[in-house]
Amino acid sequence: MLDNILSGFSSILAVGPILGIILGVVVGIIFGAIPGISAIMAIAIMLPMTFYVDPIIGITMLLAVYKAGIYGGSISAILINTPGAAASFLTAQDGHALTKAGKAGKALDMSLFASVSGEMLATMVLILVAAPISAISLQAGPIEKVFLLLFAFTVIGSMAGESIPRGLLSCCLGMLFAMVGIDSITGSARFTFGIDELIGGFTFTPMLIGVLVMPEVINVIRRRKIPHHELAITRSPNPADNRISFKEFRSVFGTILKSSGIGTFIGALPGLGSSTAAFIAYGEGKRTSKNPEKYGKGSVEGIAAAESANNAVCGSSMIPMLTLSIPGDDVAALLMGAFLIHGLTPGPMIFFEHTETIYAIFAGFLITDLFLLGIARSGFKFFVKMASLRRYYIFPCVTVFAFTGAFTAGQNMNDILVLIAFTVLGYGMRIVGLNPAVFIIGFILTPFLEQNLDQAFAIVGDDYGRFFASPFSWVFIALSAFFVLSSARMKAKAAKRASAQGEESPA
Repeated sequence: MLDNILSGFSSILAVGPILGIILGVVVGIIFGAIPGISAIMAIAIMLPMTFYVDPIIGITMLLAVYKAGIYGGSISAILINTPGAAASFLTAQDGHALTKAGKAGKALDMSLFASVSGEMLATMVLILVAAPISAISLQAGPIEKVFLLLFAFTVIGSMAGESIPRGLLSCCLGMLFAMVGIDSITGSARFTFGIDELIGGFTFTPMLIGVLVMPEVINVIRRRKIPHHELAITRSPNPADNRISFKEFRSVFGTILKSSGIGTFIGALPGLGSSTAAFIAYGEGKRTSKNPEKYGKGSVEGIAAAESANNAVCGSSMIPMLTLSIPGDDVAALLMGAFLIHGLTPGPMIFFEHTETIYAIFAGFLITDLFLLGIARSGFKFFVKMASLRRYYIFPCVTVFAFTGAFTAGQNMNDILVLIAFTVLGYGMRIVGLNPAVFIIGFILTPFLEQNLDQAFAIVGDDYGRFFASPFSWVFIALSAFFVLSSARMKAKAAKRASAQGEESPA
């Protein structure tokens, strides 16, 4: 493994990958810092730009956008109390309280140091455990993989959104659109309705941009009359109030380690995501803190707990994706699509077929953290200005990038029509409460399910009992049932708690 890691560093320490990482970090921070633009939108827009470069450059650039975008969300959360995602909500509570006290620099410093620490620790875990897990998963055959993929669909669907049926429906809708075109097994056309352009199926990039990016542009147009936040940040005259001292960092380092561990564990479990990690780590940090009363009122320890757990998910969410072809969260699902576009099929064989590329990407993970620390720390003033840009300057540019990226993917004007069609679909999904990210996961994983299901039927023949002969099959069935029941129980408790609070509030 050490030889592979050293080889990975030698591949990544070249002009092309380094420039890609720098560009990814800058773009990720800017997009993350602008309210209304998330890391997943940034990756969707940047994805077409990676088609013409080496996979090491393209994928490390997208990963840099991912990591920097997650951190960038804390900038708007701290400065203008506008969290770009649910995971930044807790950071906004403590960070904005410090901003109002004239200590915005201290909050931004703590967020950056905690984010980088959490990411680096999770990346080390990824490097150490991914290959061994892949070696174990190689023992699974097509039958076991069918139940594994069904488990993945169940987990992603049941953990997405407030409604399990809507999550599963989103997943099934993605599976349906993935079946359009030529059946890779029988060679027959499916769901083309006589339209020759659909024989090849839907192009991934315009579909992705249409479902994830353009509906947000429409939402901004609908909210155009809502006043934009103005930045009015006061700075304390005391320099110590605008930075984190080594003593302060050391005092919260234990919290960072513990929260990073929580984030790493949560990220490795498919479907839970960064929001779950941030809330669990924040609650645990408050429970064990010497000053729990400061949480939510300007606690640097609270920022450290939320941000280290939130960002640790970035690295660990790649573990199930690379080893089992199960995206750990919605961004990992998008990155899985990027891997496939570059000819890298996530799964246990990736560590044997593309060893040099994978370990170069791992090395890029670590290098990205160093560049994120340096670029973010030196460019605070610039990124603050970017966070204050008005929406009507930003989203016309986003629209231009979206249409350009959709056309660039296949140099085909039909892809523009695909983009428009999926924009309508994506916006409709948001209206009825379906989850676009789960739709994407269903679209990506369905070809793998079809392939393994066909091989499994060839193995069992007429003896369908062989589907359940392997203990792995029963393990995945039990895990699927457990995730559905536990998710339903969690949502029932949350609904009961919310109704109880609603009954108490009038009194």
